[in-house]
Amino acid sequence: MSKKSSTGTGLSRRSFVTGAGMLALAAGGAGLVGCAPTSKGTASAAQDSAAGDTLTADVLDRTWSFEVPPEPVSDDEIVETITADVVVIGSGMSGLCTAASALESGADVIVVTAGSIPVARGGSNYGIGSKYQKELGLDVTPETSNHIIRMTQYVGSLRVDQKKWARWINNSAESMDWMIDLMAGEGLNVGLERGYDDPAGFLTSLPSSHFFWNDENPNGTVNGAEQQVNAYASFFEKNGGTIHWNTPAKYLIRENDNTGRVSAVIAQRSESGDYVKFEAKKAVVLATGDFTRDKEMMAKYSPAVYRKYHDSIPWGEVDYDALSVPFGQFAGDGHKMALWVGAAWQKVYPCAPMETCVSIPFPSTGEVTNFLGINLASDGKRFMNECTSVALSADSIANVAGDKVFYVWDSNYASIHDEWHAIGAAVGGATLTPEEEVAIWDAKVEEGTWFRADTIDELLAQLSGLDAEAAKASIESWNAYCEQGYDEEFQVDPSILKPILTPPFYGSFLEKDTSFMLLTTCGGLRCNEKMQVCDDGDAPIDGLYCTGIMTGDFYSNTYSFSIFGQNLGGVCCTLSYLLGRDLAQL
Repeated sequence: MSKKSSTGTGLSRRSFVTGAGMLALAAGGAGLVGCAPTSKGTASAAQDSAAGDTLTADVLDRTWSFEVPPEPVSDDEIVETITADVVVIGSGMSGLCTAASALESGADVIVVTAGSIPVARGGSNYGIGSKYQKELGLDVTPETSNHIIRMTQYVGSLRVDQKKWARWINNSAESMDWMIDLMAGEGLNVGLERGYDDPAGFLTSLPSSHFFWNDENPNGTVNGAEQQVNAYASFFEKNGGTIHWNTPAKYLIRENDNTGRVSAVIAQRSESGDYVKFEAKKAVVLATGDFTRDKEMMAKYSPAVYRKYHDSIPWGEVDYDALSVPFGQFAGDGHKMALWVGAAWQKVYPCAPMETCVSIPFPSTGEVTNFLGINLASDGKRFMNECTSVALSADSIANVAGDKVFYVWDSNYASIHDEWHAIGAAVGGATLTPEEEVAIWDAKVEEGTWFRADTIDELLAQLSGLDAEAAKASIESWNAYCEQGYDEEFQVDPSILKPILTPPFYGSFLEKDTSFMLLTTCGGLRCNEKMQVCDDGDAPIDGLYCTGIMTGDFYSNTYSFSIFGQNLGGVCCTLSYLLGRDLAQL
């Protein structure tokens, strides 16, 4: 069994969008303790100075403090040397998946981690063609899933590494079946989230997001990743693998003056302070999570996000056992160690943020639906095509003037869907009738969070901060578009043009300052489709690999949530599973 089980509340992106005030991350991963060569105060001052500069070419090309390696410890300070075929650094989903896969395939594997428990966030694992999908009679294949895959690539401006995507997509079924079997052996059942029917067709997705659950933790879409990562650790240790907890890595050993093979990692026991050398006969795998908590790295590699969330990110604060925190979790320790031995940064710039609107103060069904009725800014005017996802609406909402965004609908809006279901609902799970959905609206009114009135004028008067006169004119235009079947302003899909005519009328609002959240920052190290970390010339660095959220060029522009569970299903499952399997065969 693993040394410790993850405890506490594990929350996925779904917990954000319920509006219940619960915070979560969808990105899995584990990290290492940082090892800056300067004192905490000096390092902080240096970061403030460098990160505060305007990002000119000279500033970008300067040597940043995170690029300076620490002084190596002397040989006589190393009290123990431990050797294995594969050394995995990090005890998150991707690291433990890689370790379990390599172990099962015959390799001798060691996991080295700064934490004292396995950590993971979320619950959705996107898979294509799994045995469970087939059992449910679903025709989910790379061909039938091609539309949403290509749409997601288009959201990234086709700048993503399509070789990595192809390796994921074409091996998704094998890796998902492997994970289903492994989880079943550890007492976890598999479930499948409903797909999403986009009225405009762009974001329509087949049921592909797998989650894992048991009787003690039935809500796998919320905290299934915690159960998965503990299952991986249990499987790994029961089958002879060793996890060195509370042993943060400090730096890598690359032979021949940083020109040869990466053959070892130097780590330090947290309790004793002893230095340990972990030698890898085949590979060192970095699976150390994100870099969001490092101020300089964010200023250099994700400057717009750095500026947007500068006052919210708790710079330098890292809890390696945290299960669910906003604004990233780690400070790029594995990224830094790779850079110190000659690794290159990914080609996509800037690194993509994973951010979304964290509350849904309006009627919603499915995975990602924005409010499909009229969306109004404080000036009472529409500002976007409402037929989109919550995540993709975030920037449009953030950029519009005013502190709030308002939503107005009538009692007939419930008929926009034949049946309603909760976010993250499973295939075959319970649904709500339109009448039951209206009852939820009325309960929100009784709570004082939504508003209801018998006339539009009375309703608009309750929506503080909204230009009521302009809003009424916008509603009248909306109704005219509904009647003619064409939206002259934003060309909303005609199927969702529902007039606001039938009382009672309902309204709600979103407060912008408290409704947006950076979950994490994606990417980092340049690597090929086999997860080999590469140098500036795209040549693989012998013996060094990476996986998980730190995988370079897998995302671009933004993590769109168009593919539910892409990170856990793609880099943390498929690419990590293949990496472990392949390393064992070296």
